Parts: sequence; structure tokens; C-alpha cells
Amino acid sequence: MTNLSEAEERRDVERVEEYRQIYSMVSLKGVYEAELSTGVIRAARFADKIRRVVIAAFGRIAPLEVILRDVGELNKKLYNEIVEKRKYEKGDLIKIIIDARYDKEENRIVFGEPEIIRYIPETELVKLKEENEKLKGALEKIKEIVSSV
Repeated sequence: MTNLSEAEERRDVERVEEYRQIYSMVSLKGVYEAELSTGVIRAARFADKIRRVVIAAFGRIAPLEVILRDVGELNKKLYNEIVEKRKYEKGDLIKIIIDARYDKEENRIVFGEPEIIRYIPETELVKLKEENEKLKGALEKIKEIVSSV
């Protein structure tokens, strides 16, 4: 069902209460609905963080086995998006926000479409700005040449 060891599961459950007190990561939308947020994390840590956030949000109303199963499926989708499609590096800073609800009748957690935000370091932004300025200069030169022809 899950690739987590019992020790890892215990560790996650123990840390949930700490996260509830320290981080504002769950906004309740209804009895069984919430908006979940990882906060800013390194891309390499998304799976652990999502699992803990979902346990914090639904741990009192859904069985742990259900949470772990459904989060495992979500993490596969997120891995595909973050690593395969967007090609983020392990150290990239990201934040994931996703709506979720517990469907009591089907005994599963239903997740909406995740919003994945990548934070770009200022040093990278400075480089992009410099490149942009160079391109603007080159474009101006091309415009001058074209207008003189």
C-alpha cells in the first residue's frame, strides 16, 4: 500500500501537531474540505511535506491508511509535474497549494488541481534582467539598421 516504514509513519504523525502549532498550512473551507499549503520548501522535500500537511488536515477524520494511500497517488502526480515536466532541481524553492476534501462515502481524499509556485533567487533575477537589457540593446540596433534600409 505504501512504501513508508512504520517509523516514518510515526515520525510524520508526531510532527503533525508541531506543524499545526507553528505553521499556518491548512485553511478549512468546510467540515471535510480544506486548502492545503506546504509553505516554501525545497523541491526535494515536497512528498514529505504534502503527506504531513494532509495528515494535519484530515488525520482526525480520515483513517491514516486512507490518507497515506491517497497522498501517495497525489505525490506521483506532483513528481511528474515538478520533476518530469517542469524540470525543477532538488534545491529549487517551491510552494504547493491544493484544495482537498474527504469523501466519507467513498473513504478517500479528493484533491483539486495543485498550484505550484517556484521562487526564483534574486541572483538569478539579476542575471535575467542583464540578459534582457542586452537583448533590448540588440533589438534597438536591429531597428536602426532596418529603418535605415
